[in-house]
Amino acid sequence: MRPRASIRSAMLACAIASAPSVASAQTFNQMFVFGDSSVDNGSYRVLASPGGSSAYNSYWAAAVAAGAGAPTSSPGLMNSELLASYFGLTALPSDQGGTNYATSGAKNVTVNTTATGGFKAAIPTTVQISNYLTAYGGVANPNALYLFSSGGNDVSYALGLTGSGPYPTNPTAYLISSANSLAAAIASVQAAGGRYIIVVDQAYSFPSGGGASNALQRQDKLLYTQTLFSSLATAGVNFVPADINAVRLAIAANPSEFGFQYVDTAPGHTACTEPAGVTTAWALLCSYDPSAPSHLTSPNAEFTDLFADDQHYSTAGQKIMADYEYSLLVAPSQMSFLGEVPVKTRAAVINAIFNQIPVSQGASSASGYNGWVSGDLSFLRMANYPGFPDDPGDPIAVTGGFDYRLSRAWAIGAAFSTGRTEQSFGLGAGSFTQDEASASLYAAYRQDQYWANVIATWGGMRDSIDRLATVGITTQSNLATTWGRDASIALETGRNFASAGLIHGPVVGMILQQVRVNAFTETGSFTALAFAAQTRDSAVSELGYQASLDLGRWRPFVKAVWDHEFAATDRTVEAFLTTLEAPGFSLPAVAFDKDWASGQIGAILKMPNNVTGLVTLYSQLGERGVANYGAQAGFSVAFGGNRS
Repeated sequence: MRPRASIRSAMLACAIASAPSVASAQTFNQMFVFGDSSVDNGSYRVLASPGGSSAYNSYWAAAVAAGAGAPTSSPGLMNSELLASYFGLTALPSDQGGTNYATSGAKNVTVNTTATGGFKAAIPTTVQISNYLTAYGGVANPNALYLFSSGGNDVSYALGLTGSGPYPTNPTAYLISSANSLAAAIASVQAAGGRYIIVVDQAYSFPSGGGASNALQRQDKLLYTQTLFSSLATAGVNFVPADINAVRLAIAANPSEFGFQYVDTAPGHTACTEPAGVTTAWALLCSYDPSAPSHLTSPNAEFTDLFADDQHYSTAGQKIMADYEYSLLVAPSQMSFLGEVPVKTRAAVINAIFNQIPVSQGASSASGYNGWVSGDLSFLRMANYPGFPDDPGDPIAVTGGFDYRLSRAWAIGAAFSTGRTEQSFGLGAGSFTQDEASASLYAAYRQDQYWANVIATWGGMRDSIDRLATVGITTQSNLATTWGRDASIALETGRNFASAGLIHGPVVGMILQQVRVNAFTETGSFTALAFAAQTRDSAVSELGYQASLDLGRWRPFVKAVWDHEFAATDRTVEAFLTTLEAPGFSLPAVAFDKDWASGQIGAILKMPNNVTGLVTLYSQLGERGVANYGAQAGFSVAFGGNRS
């Protein structure tokens, strides 16, 4: 292995090793890449020549031998490699056994020739897509991530900035046709089974300057982007629109925030030196090795200069683009926790009431009142998909109630609860605070050995969100507040068997719940998103056994049940860019196992003056990716009523 190749391999291995690790089911198991030099990570390294100019070709062998060959400051990683590594994947060039089909110089449909310009070994992007589908029997991996970045070379050709001509007589018509062709090819991937698609726009606010040529480039890049996104939407493609233009604008507005001295491509402002006779795309000839045809202009140039050459990003620039795209992909699953957390925290309210009912029914009078209060402190951690931020937190809740014993058999009551949890996304990805206030009505029946309890609860929620996106060396904060509601009906029933103070028996139940989170829009930076309203339905059954032992003033109890979620958990969360008018995109909400066990162990203590104390420890077991355990403690006071 060549020394510089070893460095590059080590960098990629380090990136993958540092990618987040998560225990739950995996969303992405491959990453396929299609496009031009904006995402090509070395497809020409195994070729004798990229098919450029004679001067360019003459440098190629020496460049590859020195570790160059990718359009950045090698061995720095391309954005496509980095994005794959964040999910524990690789995306090596397809001609080297990998899944990256992109080739530098590619246009969407047009073949590169002397007349059309560009590397003659380039494969048009639509052909890359066709080659992929053919290689896999016309079936696209439904669990793969698909990255598409293409069109810049078409803009250059349409404007006569590459090749010798003749050029398109109608540049606008050419670009519209090119964008529509790529959209159709991307749609074919979705039709073949692809579900997770990210499409990169053109940086249409650039190049800067007031010249007529620059103005045309900006105009045509915007036209191309709008046509591509519109055509994809018309074709019904669910895709993530990556607004690289907004990233570029943010960098240009504050270069020092991102660590850059230069953010343009003027002479001396790029990370890589320009070899004699080469006027464009010299980053493919660039390596750390000073013997390479192109090398770093200064030891830290790949971090202080945004561009490696006149077109391509440096190592630091590549990371910024990968980080931004990553933030788009993981944001919907992060926001899905707003709907998932209440499914777990509602259990604190339900358990508090269910645990209180035997206390109220155990009072010495045949009728009367009970006032009670209970506090809950727990730990809740829900693991996301591999590479996606998790959601640990410490929910707390206080519930107070009042019930009336109509008779030995019947009791009715009402309860009010307030709770809060601050759930961290982990990985430096921010957090959200969820406050909920709820009201419950409940009824209990006990006759001989049989009993049944029912609780109806309605609550209002407020979520305060601070989603952090790490982009390069910066941390972008995206703030939002939204509201929602949480409604549930819980039912338990069973039969008791009594023997020498031991009361035991089976318990069955069902909790029906619906959580609704309202739509909201983040404020902050170019990473801010808007999110559509989301609904989480839940229908959890329980089947188990419980027992208590009457020791006079003290009654310990234990309960163990097996829970099963009957509701569908394959919901999605829809997000929208705030920087560009583009279609919304939907990605899966976090999902967990449908079966788990729950257990409680506690004690009821009768104290003087009709006061009864209660304490219980509880835990959830067996649901992969979820840790949920805590404690409740409270007391009640019985008063009024007739003695039996």
